[in-house]
Amino acid sequence: MTVKQVSEAELLAQVGRCMFGERVVIEREGKRFSARIQHVGATGVKVVPETTLLEHDGAPGDINGVTVAYADIQEVEVDGITYRLEEEWQGGK
Repeated sequence: MTVKQVSEAELLAQVGRCMFGERVVIEREGKRFSARIQHVGATGVKVVPETTLLEHDGAPGDINGVTVAYADIQEVEVDGITYRLEEEWQGGK
């Protein structure tokens, strides 16, 4: 798999291309988790954490995702390429 370090603008452009099921890495309140996209909206992205998917034994359509801000997304996988936010774009970390 190819990993590309990208700016925040490029990362958001790739998130905008996403369909249901693409993998993203989210960082919220100092914690990171991987999730699958359920819906890309105007104000954020609705995702289902992968741990929820592993523990779920019902139909895929009956899982309620959580909405996260675009700023919380650290990486996204699209068409076999992982787009990862460059260090300099992460608030100087």
